[in-house]
Amino acid sequence: MSSSRPTPTIDATSRQLDKIVQAVIERGYDQKHEDFDDYSILIHTVEYRKLVIYQVYDSYFPPKRHEYELHLLTTLVESIESNTGAAFVGGAIAGGVIGNAAYDCLKRLLAYLVGKLKPLGRSQKCFREIGINADRLMKFFSNRKQADLSTICRALKAEADKIEPLLMLLGFRCRRRGNRRLWISPNTSSKVRRKKSVK
Repeated sequence: MSSSRPTPTIDATSRQLDKIVQAVIERGYDQKHEDFDDYSILIHTVEYRKLVIYQVYDSYFPPKRHEYELHLLTTLVESIESNTGAAFVGGAIAGGVIGNAAYDCLKRLLAYLVGKLKPLGRSQKCFREIGINADRLMKFFSNRKQADLSTICRALKAEADKIEPLLMLLGFRCRRRGNRRLWISPNTSSKVRRKKSVK
């Protein structure tokens, strides 16, 4: 059975790849090494919002998935991004409160949505699980500043694929050291993070 859409040839794809690489070379490429991914900033980019949306969707919503669930989830994430955007512009990110803004927004919207989804039990259960894991995640970090993903998952008795996108959504920072990724609470001041990264 053939597809109605023309399939690009390998040569055409190779030419397209060449154009992209050449454009990057001509523009100049910054090879400065970064130790941190700061998701309180990255969530404001379309690519990372989509990444978070699709990771949460894939992890929390089992087959058979429904388009309205993806639409609801997208609406939630977009709202969190725009509401924390105001805190970002206001300088709250420097004080480390943007994570609380994201969590507060998520918690409020999920409480409302779970109530509305009562007639749709399967969807309600999925969104409720997101809220439960977000609550447990914030409680876990209420008495510590950082932890690696395996430690977080063991403590929460949850799978990594369900926790990692929530860490991104809630504005956590991730420090990379070799293959190890250390997640840092959004409530940790940037001064503390910088001192620890210098070591």
